[in-house]
Amino acid sequence: MMHVNPFKDAGEAQGDGMRRYRETFAEVEALGAQVRRARRQADLSLKRVNAVPEPHSVGNAVFAVELERHRADRETMFEAMRKLDAARRALRAIASDFVLEQDKTAAADLRRPA
Repeated sequence: MMHVNPFKDAGEAQGDGMRRYRETFAEVEALGAQVRRARRQADLSLKRVNAVPEPHSVGNAVFAVELERHRADRETMFEAMRKLDAARRALRAIASDFVLEQDKTAAADLRRPA
């Protein structure tokens, strides 16, 4: 098996880019875990809402409290999902910058006389 480091001969800017990529990748992983935790919490709070005895109306104080908790849990989950989407977009942008830089380098190498 051959291991290739595409950034072996790259300058400082490329190393900086690789650091940003790694940091953003770690952020995406952490935010993914946060979304999974928030989703589990929202699922549990929904089960608690559904487990409240009838009537399921705002007049039932227990139901109202559990419903508000579920809404808060759900909003926490959606906020985590928005952050994850933003981090994924940033990661894709960084990765596409690497591809563009590699394309420029490859084109410059082709123009060099042998």
